[in-house]
Amino acid sequence: MKRIVQLVPAHHETDAIGQHIRTIHTYFQSIGWESYIMALHADPGLQAITLKAEYDRMRELEPAYWVYHYALPSTLTALFTTMQGKRILIYHNLTPPEYFLPWNPSLAFLTLTGRKELHYLKDHTDWAVADSLFNATELNQLGYEHVDVMPILIDWDNYPTPSPIAREQYFDPFYQYWLFVGRVVPNKRLEDLIRTFFWYRKFYNLATRLFIVGKLNNTPRYVYWLTELREALHLEPQDVSFLGPVPYEDLAALYAGADVLLTLSDHEGFCLPLLEAMHYDTPIVAYAAGAIPETLGPAGALVSTRDPIVLADFMDDFLRHRARSSAFERFRQNQLERFEPLSHLIQFKEKLETL
Repeated sequence: MKRIVQLVPAHHETDAIGQHIRTIHTYFQSIGWESYIMALHADPGLQAITLKAEYDRMRELEPAYWVYHYALPSTLTALFTTMQGKRILIYHNLTPPEYFLPWNPSLAFLTLTGRKELHYLKDHTDWAVADSLFNATELNQLGYEHVDVMPILIDWDNYPTPSPIAREQYFDPFYQYWLFVGRVVPNKRLEDLIRTFFWYRKFYNLATRLFIVGKLNNTPRYVYWLTELREALHLEPQDVSFLGPVPYEDLAALYAGADVLLTLSDHEGFCLPLLEAMHYDTPIVAYAAGAIPETLGPAGALVSTRDPIVLADFMDDFLRHRARSSAFERFRQNQLERFEPLSHLIQFKEKLETL
């Protein structure tokens, strides 16, 4: 059996799961396997390589290695459990519902349902894989006995070289720039980032701006509250800019031009922006929560507080003396090498063939 079918509710062009799926897909095609991606929805640019996940079409591909990328509940779960062949679950993390409850009860209910669904999948899975030790521990707590770890796999050839034109569009040489990349949702603790930014500007460098890049539509009430916080702190939209999702060309320019990537997230299953920042040689400061310590390793500065005044002082010292040190540059390259796809893909294939 040399047929692999990857299942995902929504196949997106710029998110971590979508990139992971396409890296696996390309590898198995390159070694002569039949490889398919099936989804309930796909971004327009991905529809040519994505089959509609429908019962009859899936039955035509039996038997196969069915690889289900799980991050939210969907109708794919019931289909996955009935497929003939070997069933592999790749767990990409579910944000706990309590983060969403005050802001989007429907999303809180969805993640709670996902947790129950994940427990149900335990008895219908031949092999469970998580993309971090942190996520593997979650599966263990749900009763999965043997969980292997395979990180998010990225083909860096798909990332463009930063465009000088795009860079000029975003950056003024007079200013220092902080960057956040990720969904604008409550577990990311962007309120702490904005407060830290406020105190840093007040005490250390007024000529500093913050770019927040990522989807704004998951918890609109939270986004609105953040804009009110910005106003209450007398920060202008050009001081703290919510850019929403941006094309890869712009993202490359933002990473390359930023003085630091800062994330104070409270819950992360992997955190791809850390690797993206390493790829573009962007200094990194991150709060040590979830999978962040294992993804970042020694390639950036880990902090253990979100106190904005304490952090503002730390950021001043980091940006003045440590951000561009040669040691951090070496660590960033070494950490990226740990996530090179080929060795992980070979191990993944070998494990499939033993199931």
